[in-house]
Amino acid sequence: MSNFKFNVMNDNLNNFFKRPVGAAVLYLNDFHHGRRLNELNRCARLVPDDVKGMASMLSAANTAESAGYAIDILVKWADDAENAEQ
Repeated sequence: MSNFKFNVMNDNLNNFFKRPVGAAVLYLNDFHHGRRLNELNRCARLVPDDVKGMASMLSAANTAESAGYAIDILVKWADDAENAEQ
């Protein structure tokens, strides 16, 4: 599992770390029109800082393909976090 935090130095990036995790979930959800909302909600519960980080990074890339890859990674990290709890 990779919990990462970074300082957003670029004005082109939206810093989701200063906002509730729900804002990051909604941002990522928009790329796939709700098809992956359940996965994103689970990720928000298990790895909220990672969800905020991915949303912050994707605010510059802003493509559905990039968002899909990011969500896949978040789901893997959420799986790792859930397995670590057991």
